[in-house]
Amino acid sequence: MKAILIIFMSMIAVLSGCTKENKNIGQGSNKDLTIKNGDRVLSFQKEPQRLLTLRQHITETALELELDKYIVGSSDVIDPPVAVHLQKRYSQLPIIAEKYPSPEILIAAEPDIIWVDRKWAFVKNQLGSMQNIEKHGIKVYLSEGGYHDGSKLEYVYDDLRNMGKIFGKSERAEVLCNQMQEKVKSVEKKIGSISQKPKVLDFDSARNNLAFVGCRCMADDLIRLAGGENIFNDIDKEWASVNWEEVVKRNPDVIIIHEYRGVSGASKIAQLKANPLLQEINAVKNNRFIIINLDEVYEGVRNAETVEKFAQGFYPEKFY
Repeated sequence: MKAILIIFMSMIAVLSGCTKENKNIGQGSNKDLTIKNGDRVLSFQKEPQRLLTLRQHITETALELELDKYIVGSSDVIDPPVAVHLQKRYSQLPIIAEKYPSPEILIAAEPDIIWVDRKWAFVKNQLGSMQNIEKHGIKVYLSEGGYHDGSKLEYVYDDLRNMGKIFGKSERAEVLCNQMQEKVKSVEKKIGSISQKPKVLDFDSARNNLAFVGCRCMADDLIRLAGGENIFNDIDKEWASVNWEEVVKRNPDVIIIHEYRGVSGASKIAQLKANPLLQEINAVKNNRFIIINLDEVYEGVRNAETVEKFAQGFYPEKFY
């Protein structure tokens, strides 16, 4: 009887050990996880524990994914303000650079993985080469929008799902994607049938007597989803400098103003209103401007709310 009892207890111990091991594997352990990231493939044998989030909109998105405990370094808040509900958590993160750290600072932080927004970050006076970073055993996740000349809201959903898989936060990623998709659907429903779309200028700044404008950047897709038409979406790059005569020729009905780094949207509006070449364009004559924080049009969790904000500016009669 005693021998039978010993055998029985041993079986329970073995089964218990197996159950515990399976539980550990099932809790986000990225054993042999493969992620397709643009034209690259990232492979993980275990879940990363040390993450760098480089650029404010990347960090905000990581916080929404509840990755706080993994973040060992992030970029400073350069396009304030941070989304209100994230401000306290953002303020508690270790800040290692303004936008991108030097290779030395990056490597010294000992990350397992970094999350970056654009390929142009990997140059000598910023992050250095991607190959050098990877040589130190650090994974590089580049936002899906960074692989394209134009950006779309779909790429944000890809980023959320990819990072959700990497860090065992797939359920949270789906919640965020669903919330954003529902917001966009709600906007589309309110707009309804459109007989004539407003022509929109996405204005960043005046540089060397030229207008620096958004073309195939994220703002273009958000303008489209909000029922507008970006007047410079025929230029096949994200951003471009155009002459003021071309702005006049395309005659925008609404102008989106980027506000960031201490330069107020109001000052940019005053600058446009003072430009003698722009006095007869519809947006200036009718005082139709939408001021947005730059992070609202960079790829991230704010984008669906930006669609709503644009639509409210394009079709106020449908919202108020």
